[in-house]
Amino acid sequence: MNEQHSQAYVNLIEQLLICADDEERTNILQANMELIDPQFLQVMENYATGLE
Repeated sequence: MNEQHSQAYVNLIEQLLICADDEERTNILQANMELIDPQFLQVMENYATGLE
């Protein structure tokens, strides 16, 4: 995974954390479907545990 892709994952995670409601969250996810993959889930787990 390159740095640009890794940063895109982190940006998506941070957008999801600050979104106001379910509709906004759904819109963010739909706009970023290309990032939702097993690597994203791993980065999300690492982010959640403070390792990222």
